[in-house]
Amino acid sequence: MQPPRVFLVLDNCFAIKRWVRPRDWMGVGREIGFTYMEASADNEIDALYSDERYMAEWAEEAKAAQSETGVRLANFYSGYQTYRTVGLAHHDAGMRKRLVDKWLKRMVDLADDLEAGLGFHIFAYTDEVLQDPKKHADVTDLIIDQLQEVAEYARDRVQVSIEQMYSPHQPPWTISGTIDFLERVYRPSGAPVYTTIDFGHQIGQARYRRPAKGDVATAIARAEAGKSTADMWMGPEKAYALLDRIAGQELSDADRRSLAREIEEAAAAFPYLFAEERDGDLYAWIEEVGRYSPIMHLQQTDGVHSGHRAFTPETNKDGIVRPDEVLAALARSFAQPAEEGMPPPVEDIYLTFEVFAGTAETNRQVIEKLTQSYEYWREYVPEDGMLLSELVATPGDRAT
Repeated sequence: MQPPRVFLVLDNCFAIKRWVRPRDWMGVGREIGFTYMEASADNEIDALYSDERYMAEWAEEAKAAQSETGVRLANFYSGYQTYRTVGLAHHDAGMRKRLVDKWLKRMVDLADDLEAGLGFHIFAYTDEVLQDPKKHADVTDLIIDQLQEVAEYARDRVQVSIEQMYSPHQPPWTISGTIDFLERVYRPSGAPVYTTIDFGHQIGQARYRRPAKGDVATAIARAEAGKSTADMWMGPEKAYALLDRIAGQELSDADRRSLAREIEEAAAAFPYLFAEERDGDLYAWIEEVGRYSPIMHLQQTDGVHSGHRAFTPETNKDGIVRPDEVLAALARSFAQPAEEGMPPPVEDIYLTFEVFAGTAETNRQVIEKLTQSYEYWREYVPEDGMLLSELVATPGDRAT
């Protein structure tokens, strides 16, 4: 499998409400050292509140700014404006169509004009859908159909990527679920979508593991004692209703065993509500899905919080994101054989810093932590566009 080229990229989310014109945030990025950047739609280019005139003028300004600064716009990405809706899973067909036509397709056109890629996350399951396996399957089909439409629209023009998330109501959130999404979109027509691995989005999966027998026994004991089980993940509401039914009661051993079986059977009917151990492991994600992830959102995390922290000496002390291990996991991913029915592995990997700026942070503080992040990672990716094989030995090379 051909190794990809690797680039360090800066998402301009740090610049929101500070540097909002393309020449301004590109100028900051170039001053730090970046020659590739990603444009968050939140930074004054969201298609739902931007009219055609503004978007056209913005595109021309961005082209001029690229020439002036030497920064290339690698990708666009959705932000909080669209993240706050159920989006492509909306109960109203008109709302879904509006998002496809007025956001996704408009952003594909903008990305095409700037010769950039596009990434997004614009869908979520409501609790009503999560509590009904048939509705869950139907809404998933609906999401896949719309992603296929967008993939077809972007075919041969713009590389499209959907972001993996933390929990059952925001798919795809597991490794197997992500692979299923990519395969189902790709198979009918060969128009691909890819995925974005965010390095902090593995923190939720550990909370959503299927309860072991001991966990179920603990939940029953708590319910008998009239104590809360809200901090325990049982899965569907049906399982919690079974616990509510016996609140404050003292059960016989036979009744406890019977109740435990009912809870386990209830959970078994909702497999999409549970993650596996590997789903909480960043490096498992990179190894298994990295070859389908053209955009990777970099943030330093302790594995418990997803705060979109920078890579500073302080945050790196307890951080689990280590550049050498990231590159090694990527090499293992690309060393795997091609998979039938899946999109072709990507040719470029954009390691993209998605570092948030605190409202009270000064401009200099923001630039300083971004500079430290850039210098830290630049030790491992000395030049943009280097082949992964130049940055790390493949597993086969190591063996010889």
